[in-house]
Amino acid sequence: MVQPPFIGIYLAAGFSRRMGTNKLALPLGDSTLGSSALGQALRSRLQHVAIVTRPEDGMEWLDASFHDEAWAGRWSRVVCENAFEGQSRSLISGLKACETRQAGAAVVLLADQPFVTKRVIDELVGRFLAALQEGRPCAYVAAAYQGVTMPPLLLARELFPELMRLEGDQGARGFIRSGKAGEGDIVEYEEPSLFCDIDTMEDYHSALRMVSEG
Repeated sequence: MVQPPFIGIYLAAGFSRRMGTNKLALPLGDSTLGSSALGQALRSRLQHVAIVTRPEDGMEWLDASFHDEAWAGRWSRVVCENAFEGQSRSLISGLKACETRQAGAAVVLLADQPFVTKRVIDELVGRFLAALQEGRPCAYVAAAYQGVTMPPLLLARELFPELMRLEGDQGARGFIRSGKAGEGDIVEYEEPSLFCDIDTMEDYHSALRMVSEG
């Protein structure tokens, strides 16, 4: 039996209000802040990554190498016309792209979470596949640090209809934490850096120090 594809939803439609500049375009290591986790996602077990952006985003932050032939077909842009209404709109845009590609599950990633790794993404996919093989119900697989779930999150397609009813700044994480998703798996991690959100210049400078220190 052929397993339906796993599609990444890369949420990059934020407004960087707390940063005061487009944070995704800020340099980080050999690339940009916005391209860091994307590069990991493109190298992971995901068959495709849908990059959700605002209409006016020129995507200058996207690493030029991702336009190379080697990555052709591995990602696509999804424009969210009403991103200003909150994160739920971006998520729904991504879920619609997943439905178009007949995804078996979606992995939601945040563009301002630059230290998420291929390993984490692959482990979420692997845990979901293991549950399917064992015949266990598994509507989601969430990463967690010290018992607190956070992105990235894997969402089985059975959740898509209910997730598409979210409004405002509601996101997949809140939906999982509410208990409405049903049974799922949690993968606990011990490295807090994996889940760093870069929201302020202070966060960004901390990220730069982390990169420089290896």
